[in-house]
Amino acid sequence: MAKYSLPEKMFTSTLQYTHTRNLFLVCMSIVYTFAFASLYWQQAGLYSDNGVLPLRLQIQQHENVQLFIVKVAKMLRWTPYRIMECILLISICLSSSMILFKCLRTSVTFAMLWLAYYSCFQIAGQFLYFQWDTLLLEAGFLTILVAPMRILYLKRKQVEDFLYQDRITLWLVRWLAFRLLFASGIVKLTGGDKTWWALTATTFHYQSQCIPTPLAYYAHHAPVWLHKLSTALVYMFMSGTGILFFSPFRVHRLIAFVVQTSLQLLIAMTGNYNFFNFLTIVLCFGLIDDRFLGYSQWESIDDEQKPKRPFSWLTTIFRRCIHLLVLITYTYLTVRWFGIYWDKKQQIIVTNITFTRAQFDFFLKRFLPICLFLAWCSLVFTIGRSAFIAIRRPTKIYGKIFHALVTIAYGILAMSLFFVSMVPFTVIERQTAKALPYELQAWYNKFQDYHVFNAYGLFRSMTGVDGRPELVIEGAMSMKNPKWKEYEFYYKPGVLSTTPPFVAPHQPRLDWQMWFAALSHYQHEPWLAFFLYRLLTNQPEVLRLIQTNPFPTTPPKQIRVLLYRYNFTKPPSKDYWQRELVNQEWFPTITLESQWFMSYIEQLGVTQIDKPLPKNLFLDIIRMMSDLMNGTIFTWFPVVIALVFVILRKLLCTKPHKPVVMRRDNEWYQPVPIKDKEN
Repeated sequence: MAKYSLPEKMFTSTLQYTHTRNLFLVCMSIVYTFAFASLYWQQAGLYSDNGVLPLRLQIQQHENVQLFIVKVAKMLRWTPYRIMECILLISICLSSSMILFKCLRTSVTFAMLWLAYYSCFQIAGQFLYFQWDTLLLEAGFLTILVAPMRILYLKRKQVEDFLYQDRITLWLVRWLAFRLLFASGIVKLTGGDKTWWALTATTFHYQSQCIPTPLAYYAHHAPVWLHKLSTALVYMFMSGTGILFFSPFRVHRLIAFVVQTSLQLLIAMTGNYNFFNFLTIVLCFGLIDDRFLGYSQWESIDDEQKPKRPFSWLTTIFRRCIHLLVLITYTYLTVRWFGIYWDKKQQIIVTNITFTRAQFDFFLKRFLPICLFLAWCSLVFTIGRSAFIAIRRPTKIYGKIFHALVTIAYGILAMSLFFVSMVPFTVIERQTAKALPYELQAWYNKFQDYHVFNAYGLFRSMTGVDGRPELVIEGAMSMKNPKWKEYEFYYKPGVLSTTPPFVAPHQPRLDWQMWFAALSHYQHEPWLAFFLYRLLTNQPEVLRLIQTNPFPTTPPKQIRVLLYRYNFTKPPSKDYWQRELVNQEWFPTITLESQWFMSYIEQLGVTQIDKPLPKNLFLDIIRMMSDLMNGTIFTWFPVVIALVFVILRKLLCTKPHKPVVMRRDNEWYQPVPIKDKEN
């Protein structure tokens, strides 16, 4: 019978993270594929020479910055647009292949994906200035550390799949998830917005968010008491359970994972936030382990034959008392802080914040350092345990030394990243931020441009309290007695009867920027003037970004932008939206003869370029094929293809997983047949 060189130390650690790490890497590959595919589909309309925001303008604005795409373009003597196009296509192919092939999921390939997205982020301007873009850069950087440090991940033995640093690297992922979720809940109160403090923000949020889903329409019409209760629970779930991320008890971390995952799924059902919700769930994988995923690679008969420890029942009772105490404390604080009680007269649950702004600021000033201390203790324990396993598990002395040194090196790196990341995290509380050493701020400033450390917190203030502001663009063919026709976008509200769409994981960046522009003034949105100019010239690349062009053959003579206030209708209604006009000339009516407008366009160098791009048959064919699909379908396409191949391979080529039962034989472990185990 074949012998397996599996030392006894294999069984000193009950929790393994091999499959958790592999799942995390697969999902990060999926996120990257979504991000690159979505951006590629929009690239021509946004960044071509006749796009909304041509790359040449971005390059001029970053003359003093070393742009990766510009360097490669000069080296290959090609246009930056073509280089960006190639980077996006290669990244789509690589990331989708990484979904399918485990051997490709290494630190080298993830570093290539990070560099590709960062190079696009550098040059893409405000269309990529979203919080989830910087989140992907930081998560992608951590993924380089989580992945095996090899060019190709080819394991010769089953045991080689185990990495001693898994606990440490996945802890960094957990720390990022904590910073994101904790801050996202806290900033809603630190921002001082009245609707968040009154717990009524969601009575506006579902209709005022950028691109609602069909379910948002029904969530909006929920009773006010339910909105207030759900907002209070969001505070406690998003920020309150964050402290459980660093609990020494596994069950606490699993509860936090289930709560946060459920919350992200609910958010995704009512709002289109591209890959953001999925990425947040993936980051929460730092809370789980292989046992939670249903994997138990090795079983030892010796462990089954060991007698139970004396007084083990006391340990069980102690643990259960701790769990009960945490549950009671959490429930009490939720009820106490938010004044939750049942109103018999109205037959509703009443919810109101019972603390003042001053009390909250005082609490945060005391609580945030505690969170940092608990996180530091958790990291120290994680590094120590990983180093202990790295020393005990290998049988040969050089193996012990090598793995211990590697694990300690990862631990030092993790500690460094933890301390520097405290700088952007503590911006939510000034006193804690001021208490940090100056050296941490200096190190943060050095890496700030790479966005590997970021501050987070969405929806600090609630917009659209009186109805969501919405820009409507209209064109006309005549100057006298014009008949105005409306341009329809793919996803943002426009036609009143159009059902809100499901868009995620695709992010229609033009639709998103139109939402931000409606909250601002046109003088603060120069890209909008470029967009209107492209509509006046019927630029094909730009017109692909919108659903309906009312002037398909001849460009309009003039264009205007109106500001409306949109609100959901009350069911039952044949329309989803109702609107009222707020400003008939939000942007002055323009033509190609408008002197002030054309002077502005010419001054910035946005005028139409008739010189075509250098021909490339391969790239042009792929672009033509992508134009046959809408953005959402194209974003899903490479991921679905990869997942179909994964499923087929599982069904046709993979044997059912069975744990290997081992019995100790002197210094070796031998596989034991199931019938011997039963005997």
